[in-house]
Parts: sequence; C-alpha cells; structure tokens
Amino acid sequence: PPDGRFTKRVSFDTFSNPDASIYSLTLKMKHKDYKYTRRSRTFLIGFDNNEYSTSALEWLIDTFADDGDEIIALRVVEPKSKLADEKTVEPYRMEARKIIDQVVEKNDEDKEISIIVELAVGNVKTLLMHMIHLYHPDSLIVGTRGRSLNGIAGVLPGSMSKWCLQNSPIPVIVVRPDRKRNKMKSKRQRDPNRRSYLEILEKTSSFEDLTQIFSKA
Repeated sequence: PPDGRFTKRVSFDTFSNPDASIYSLTLKMKHKDYKYTRRSRTFLIGFDNNEYSTSALEWLIDTFADDGDEIIALRVVEPKSKLADEKTVEPYRMEARKIIDQVVEKNDEDKEISIIVELAVGNVKTLLMHMIHLYHPDSLIVGTRGRSLNGIAGVLPGSMSKWCLQNSPIPVIVVRPDRKRNKMKSKRQRDPNRRSYLEILEKTSSFEDLTQIFSKA
C-alpha cells in the first residue's frame, strides 16, 4: 500500500522518444513535510539491488541524510540485459517503483527527504557522469563488494568504486558491505549547523581512514 508520508511528484520517461540520446525513466516522490532550504544537500547513489548497494543506501539514509535533503538513486540497465529487451515502458516503471519503495521503507526515522529514481539504459560510467552533470549532487555514494585493504574499503583494481574515486568530479563515499553488521542508527539532535562530512565519517564505524576521499572535492 502507498506510504502516506510521501507524495508523488511529476514523473516522465524518454522511451517513446526515438530521438532521445538516453532512454530513461524518472520517478519522483517527496515527504509530505519536505522543504528545500539553503542547507539542503543532494546525494547521488548507484543502486542495483545487490547487498552492497542496499547497505550503502541504508547507511546514507540512517547516517548521512537529514531533513530537506534529496536522494537520487540511479539504476543502470545494461543494453544486453533482459530488461533492456522490453518493448514497453511498464517493466521499467515497475522496477523504478520497487526502488523508490525501498528508499521509503528504509527511511524508518521519518526524515523529511525528497527521492528521485533514475532508471536508464546504457553504460554505467557514462550515465553516472551524465547524472552528476544533470543534478550537481554534493557527493556520490557507492557500495563495494570488497573487504578492507590497507584502510581502503574494497577499492581493488578494476572495481567500480576505484573508477569513481579516480574520475568523479564530486566527493565519493565508499560504503563497505559489513556496515550492515555494525549498523548503528543515527540519533543525533537536529542541529541547524549540521556536522561536516569529515566529522560524520570520523564517528562512523562504516569507514577505515576514508576521509582522504574528500580531497577530490
């Protein structure tokens, strides 16, 4: 059943446009009390329904996001995948709804956030860069399969997390899958001054000396 805390916003797709450079579907939803302010932030997260991306989403909502923030979940469909062969937009719409429902469900602290799901067909790296330039997010959140390696969580040669760290024009936060085992709800007070990114990372058990990531900002 629909969650009464959230209201739908205008959604659209380009699947019926033969001249579109990117085939994508956008679903938008916001908390009924959501208000954009000068302190609002936008977070872009790569999401593909695997455990590590689900863990990253949970960390983002529990620990990082706050009232007035916006979360953009990007789900990339590879051109050779089964879903990409669909001839109508409805299967894409159903997939996007599943993702937006997961974000709403994991917001169990009832944070007043805005949610955008972008489901697009194409190359992951190309689409990540496209969404960064489209939405100008404050940071990119990525999950990783790997374990800690010399203080860097799963940043192994050839990994997507490593590519993001090397190429993203915005700060990148890499979240380990074992964060779920160490899950610790954020109970901080609603501080109008907000803690900085670095302060949050220093006090979060999900990371091991990853604060240097922000030097790319």
